[in-house]
Amino acid sequence: MAYTIRRLQPTDAAALFRLRQSPGVVRNTLQQPFQSLAATQAFLDNYPETSHALVACTESGELVGCGGLHLPGHSLRRRHSALFFLFVRDDWQGKGVGSALLRAVLDYADNWLDLKRIELDAVHDNHGAIALYERFGFRHEGVSRGFNLREGVYEDAVLMARLRFREGELGEPLGASSHQAVERVPAGSPFSLRHAEPGDAAGMAALMAHDSTYGNTLQLPYPTAAQWQKRLARHGGTVLVACDAGGALIGHCGSWAPHDNPRLAHIVGVGISVAPAWQGRGVGSALLSAMVQQVRDYQPYRRMELTVFADNAAAIALYRKLGFQQEALLKGDAFQAGQYRDCLQMALALK
Repeated sequence: MAYTIRRLQPTDAAALFRLRQSPGVVRNTLQQPFQSLAATQAFLDNYPETSHALVACTESGELVGCGGLHLPGHSLRRRHSALFFLFVRDDWQGKGVGSALLRAVLDYADNWLDLKRIELDAVHDNHGAIALYERFGFRHEGVSRGFNLREGVYEDAVLMARLRFREGELGEPLGASSHQAVERVPAGSPFSLRHAEPGDAAGMAALMAHDSTYGNTLQLPYPTAAQWQKRLARHGGTVLVACDAGGALIGHCGSWAPHDNPRLAHIVGVGISVAPAWQGRGVGSALLSAMVQQVRDYQPYRRMELTVFADNAAAIALYRKLGFQQEALLKGDAFQAGQYRDCLQMALALK
């Protein structure tokens, strides 16, 4: 059957509301049951510029499916990637709607956005969807354990991606030799931990000015104190810092809720950076241990997750020491030193 593919519009609110309420859509995606039509209309009226949604309509104009891309607008070093989503109304599944939408979305991504990496997560037992994605070139990268709360159970999600890197764009691991050599402080040098304060902005900017700190995160070079002042003011999670004996900031560890979807409210993200002179001196271990303990003992999260460049051996060893497990190898996940490089997704079960 042929379908008309067009862009999702604010006038589609009622049809999208019905689509998102289909029992199969709720079960196999991250939709919430019992949504309101008013909330759906408000969502479409303020649809984010970083998302692109297409719909499939029958010959009579009935909207029976929706698919599209969410671009990571917060991270310029991942602007080559997008998260794919797809909903097909229960009574129209198995009739080619998903294939029509997926074909159109990939054409849009390849020929008009020039995206290199399209990624998705599928509930582990949604075998029909997984088979569809495989037919369109998506490959398995790993499994997120306990990712999606569904009917009272934390279900695993299969991570998949379709790659479109040109020759020479997908880089080899950099390794530690790519960073500038620095003199380390003596082993056993004292340091202390505390919560971050607004006055730490200048120290945070200085910490993230080193290539071995911003390079191994998704930050950009040349940070300013004003940028960090804003980040500290609006940060919705927990930020711990490490200071040397003189009070200078030498490392930080932050945790945050990476999703605003209630079905993912049990997940917390974490990131850590340590000044080059203090790397290998126990600062990272102390910061991350304190963060894990605080989140585990005093916050309701069940899963802590992170991504790390696949060649950052020291960081990976630290995460493994504290119980993080590798879940996936994400090919060409982030831009680093002029090329797209692989990352690992790792996670820790907190409860």
